[in-house]
Amino acid sequence: MADRRCPGCGMHHALCLCSHCRPVATALQLVALQHPSEVTQAKGTLRLAKRCLGESLDIFTGETPEDFASLTARIDQRWGLVFPTAGSQPLEQAAGTLPTHWIVIDGTWRKARKIFHANPWLQRIPAYHFATPPPSRYRIRKVPGPNSLSTIEALHYLLQHADPDCQPEGLNQALEAMVERWLAQVPSDYLQRYTR
Repeated sequence: MADRRCPGCGMHHALCLCSHCRPVATALQLVALQHPSEVTQAKGTLRLAKRCLGESLDIFTGETPEDFASLTARIDQRWGLVFPTAGSQPLEQAAGTLPTHWIVIDGTWRKARKIFHANPWLQRIPAYHFATPPPSRYRIRKVPGPNSLSTIEALHYLLQHADPDCQPEGLNQALEAMVERWLAQVPSDYLQRYTR
């Protein structure tokens, strides 16, 4: 059976968003730890982020330390983790020099927490959280709370604060295009489910 996904953005060919994915250049090195269940998630945003960020974003799929062994060998003092913990700092108020290498976790909140707790090496990396994130534009998938962002939105917000020379708006534009494409496929009787 022929693959119906676009090799560029990972979306179904009928929903291809490559023309909406503008390149985003950053001096930061970004890594996403993707829960295996997100690989086939049709509404996932990490594929769009990768399309925009290119080689600046590496994706590692898995749950256990063994899955991420090739990454853990590279971890040093340059790294930071975007994840709310008891000791995490608010990114917006972080003093001093911010890390140049960043890790985000791609998955539902429950699965992201599972990855965090299953990987003690992650708990040794300085962690940062978003104290005042903007409202999410990710209307097509349920989020756990008002301060929750999709992965592509989290990367956008991170770049705004950690790389002042970056112009990351292409990430939000790709997300907006994705949301609009999805909503265009939804029968009018169900549209109210996606309005906030």
